Amino acid sequence: MRLDILKPFIISIVALSWSISLCGQGLERAKELYKAGKFAEAKPIFEENIRKNPSNSSLNQWYGVCLFETGDYKAAEKYLKYAASRNILESFRYLGNLYYLDYRFEDALSQYNKYLEQLKKKKMNTAEVEKLIKNAERAAQMLRRVEEVQIIDSLIVDKASFFKHYKLSSESGTLHDYNTFFNLSSKNSSTVYQNQRGDKILYGAKTAKNGYDIMTRSKLIDDNWGEEIALPAPVNSSANENYPYLLSDGITLYFASSGEESLGGYDIFVTRLNLNTGNYLVPENMGMPFNSIYNDYMLAIDELNNVGWFVSDRFQEEDKLIVYLFIPNTEKKIYRGGDEARARSLARISAIKDSWIKGADYKPILEKIARIGNPDEGNTKKGDFLFQINNRITYITLKDFDSDEARNLFIKAQDIRKSIQETEDKLQRLRNEYRLAQNKKPFESQIVRLERTLLKLYGQPEELEAKSRAEEISYLIKMQNQKKQ
Repeated sequence: MRLDILKPFIISIVALSWSISLCGQGLERAKELYKAGKFAEAKPIFEENIRKNPSNSSLNQWYGVCLFETGDYKAAEKYLKYAASRNILESFRYLGNLYYLDYRFEDALSQYNKYLEQLKKKKMNTAEVEKLIKNAERAAQMLRRVEEVQIIDSLIVDKASFFKHYKLSSESGTLHDYNTFFNLSSKNSSTVYQNQRGDKILYGAKTAKNGYDIMTRSKLIDDNWGEEIALPAPVNSSANENYPYLLSDGITLYFASSGEESLGGYDIFVTRLNLNTGNYLVPENMGMPFNSIYNDYMLAIDELNNVGWFVSDRFQEEDKLIVYLFIPNTEKKIYRGGDEARARSLARISAIKDSWIKGADYKPILEKIARIGNPDEGNTKKGDFLFQINNRITYITLKDFDSDEARNLFIKAQDIRKSIQETEDKLQRLRNEYRLAQNKKPFESQIVRLERTLLKLYGQPEELEAKSRAEEISYLIKMQNQKKQ
């Protein structure tokens, strides 16, 4: 055969061999990048290879993972599903993660369990996937009991100063940055909650043993802060507990924990103090939408204005948080509509308008909240307390009282509240000492005496305030009638 006839075929074969060689070299490079976690760099190389060989299960796995790791979850599902259908091991885990992030928790469980089966067959470590299964089971249960909450506003803010966007009324206490409050140069990621009277604080503090624990202090007679006391179990645990907020009843405590009952990172919990025993009840996870698969914390409720706040880093950049403003339910309202897509939307807070009640006007609430702590807007005044006489009249200083008797009753009520607080703090310290002491007998009589004192005091402030309010209203009516005459 003539050489000039063979020449084109030889050139084609050489070119094809060279192309295959380059392709192979590129694929090896992509694998190296993949192993090094450089998914963005590996992705275009895998994309080029998978176009030429779409049925290659390993390529589908690698490319699917690269899409997932670079945030393209929707595109990743197709390739990971194909790889999973061919029993490529890691595709089950990644597909489970993809479904978990999309709040498709039952689908995530299905993939995680397949992954677990494969690991067991290969006699590989299953600890990680067992943890993933637990989280997915917990998340699926939460989704089935997602609460319908009216979330009326949201705001993306800087992580370092998020608490400044909580417009609490003075009766609800105040929030402060931990480092600023204690004048420290440390980078303690916590807030300090100070009650309305200003004589008690709660905060999260770093400990050598447990990470963050929730601590409390009371103000002494000399205006300094007293001894730091760690709240007992089951509030504090071996995990991080942080961002506390105490309702004005002095009993209901909201806080964040990264413990076993959390989905991942911080979840918001609520507990209550048992006045009979002085112990806290087992904390209850607030569930969805308050909690998510991201970090959620610092739930605070302004009972006077019937609004609440919490923050989350869901779908946010590293240094940003989203603050949600919501209307607390008097009783938990579980969504029972049966529409799984809507349940997921409520849980994720995909759109706050989806949570609004038809025909409700939230503008007056938003305007009222905006005026709190903002003297340039409205007629907000600073005072010593917040005492509501009726729907139109609220007193903030003792000078506001017209009736001397009403003023004296109110002062007596506040004095008893202070005595209750001091007695509770003393009792808490004694109980802590009692738990640690080998000889417990000396503490028993003191504890019993203080418990009896508290039982006598509880309820008195509320009764005196009710009498004060009634007396003031009676006096105002009397004065009004005299003016008419």
